[in-house]
Amino acid sequence: MDIFAPYEQAHRQEGEARQRMEEAERQLRDAVNSLMAQRQGRLFLRWLVHQCQCFCALNLANGDSGAAGAHEAARLAFAEGRRYVGMTLLHLVQRSDPGNLPKLLENREDEHDV
Repeated sequence: MDIFAPYEQAHRQEGEARQRMEEAERQLRDAVNSLMAQRQGRLFLRWLVHQCQCFCALNLANGDSGAAGAHEAARLAFAEGRRYVGMTLLHLVQRSDPGNLPKLLENREDEHDV
């Protein structure tokens, strides 16, 4: 019996997991590049970033305590989660092609200026 077999197996599994992760990342970058290649795709990405309110600030009142303060804290946590999703998307757009992000943010191709 090989006493090192469990360690070698774990090392092999880590390598396979890393390969799957790299393949998933490549597929995501390809999907973003495909969206960026089409006007409707850029419109969708712009809409999604707008919905995530990446560039908006949430103004909380004086920081009341009690139930109102808890409600405000929950609103803030939700807004931060939404922003996190949007910023993750923007980071993916940037990683897929460095020219994508300026193209997405600077060009206003849609008639609604979203």
